[in-house]
Amino acid sequence: MNRIIKVTLLLAFVFTSCSNNKSCSVSNLGFHMKSTIAIKFNSDGRFNYSDMLFNQPKSFWGTWKQEGNQIITTNDRSTNGRGIGQVNTYTYDCNKLTIGGFTLVKD
Repeated sequence: MNRIIKVTLLLAFVFTSCSNNKSCSVSNLGFHMKSTIAIKFNSDGRFNYSDMLFNQPKSFWGTWKQEGNQIITTNDRSTNGRGIGQVNTYTYDCNKLTIGGFTLVKD
């Protein structure tokens, strides 16, 4: 009887742990932070990003990849010529995207 309870508890723990670690893709999703920041992840591995931080509009384009709940972008073009080659890492929890102190929600 004791053994059945232990196995049942172990299975319940494993099931709960696995379901909390579900994987969600950002492919074909867009995110925004009000009208200040917007980013779109295309299914072909490309992204486009725009922001209005510090009243200076800028946009970046490049590639993205997902490793678990981390989204890693690499800029290969920008409107102002700066930031080429810059790598950014976002954290994704299936509902929102976070980088630094900024949280973006799904469009």
